[in-house]
Amino acid sequence: MADFPLVSVILPVYNGADYLLEAIESVLHQTYPHVEIIVIDDCSTDNSVELIESVDADNLTLIRNSNNLGVSASRNKGICSAKGKYIAFMDADDVSLPRRLECQVDLLERNSEIGLISSAYETFEEDLSKGKRSLKKLPTDPEDIAARLLFQCVICCPAAMLRAALIEPHGLYFDESLSMCEDWDLWYRISKVSKVSNIEDVLLYYRKHSSNSSKKRAEMYRSKIRLIQRSLRDYGVSTEGLFSDEFYLKGESEFCLFVERVELFAKSSGTVARFSEKEIVRACAYALYEIYKTNIQILGGSAYDVLRSSWLYKHMDISWKNRIRYFLRCKLARLNS
Repeated sequence: MADFPLVSVILPVYNGADYLLEAIESVLHQTYPHVEIIVIDDCSTDNSVELIESVDADNLTLIRNSNNLGVSASRNKGICSAKGKYIAFMDADDVSLPRRLECQVDLLERNSEIGLISSAYETFEEDLSKGKRSLKKLPTDPEDIAARLLFQCVICCPAAMLRAALIEPHGLYFDESLSMCEDWDLWYRISKVSKVSNIEDVLLYYRKHSSNSSKKRAEMYRSKIRLIQRSLRDYGVSTEGLFSDEFYLKGESEFCLFVERVELFAKSSGTVARFSEKEIVRACAYALYEIYKTNIQILGGSAYDVLRSSWLYKHMDISWKNRIRYFLRCKLARLNS
């Protein structure tokens, strides 16, 4: 690159003292030379602020929220303060590899049609030097990613970089009403106005935590279903009357109707011109499986038969282990009914 456009790294933190310095240091030690780091403290009660203020770096700015706003609002404050051509996101407990920003800027500079990228990443548990790592690959084809974003998140938030020029014209800020899946919601909206891609190389180490409460899992589920319903609604497919107020299917007959409507959507690739048939079919197959899997406890004994009878079943990415497991669950439900 002849010159080095500024990259603004947005890093929200709330009580992240245990890993915060490791995250900041990983950004400070990037091979890319033109970076500003904007740390937004969301009213931490630990010593996060003291740690941030102890960092000797002229390119680091600390913003302190006067009251706890949540991660979406904190990221939005960072975006509004950013001066960079590109906005990179980072979490307070993850680690960016040294060439992360360099690789991402290089790709965006060479591909003006791409507005958002992330990358493959490795998860690890607690200690980066000792914890078990697991490689997480993500799709790289923009058309494939756009179709998948209808029903799943295939962009890694703390490895994401966004073209800043897209934000204001399209209102591409995080939805502050969402407590979960707010990143997926934004990536989906970006995919409707720009191409989205991923870099095949691992550019981030993503820290896994064991503290995932049932309350958080339930809220994650509700957010996922809301976004799946939104995606279908955007393309004229109604799910009205199929789900309860808690976003669970009302029963087996509603699941049958859901299957029919998703099948119809999958067959309408000619109407949904921005997706190829292969991409939309694979995305819809994922949606059916996801809805079935997360509603299995309330569906009737023949729900698995309904799933298997769908022509989308053969396009589902289900391991044989899980196929057998759900078949047995279905049989058990029949015996107990």
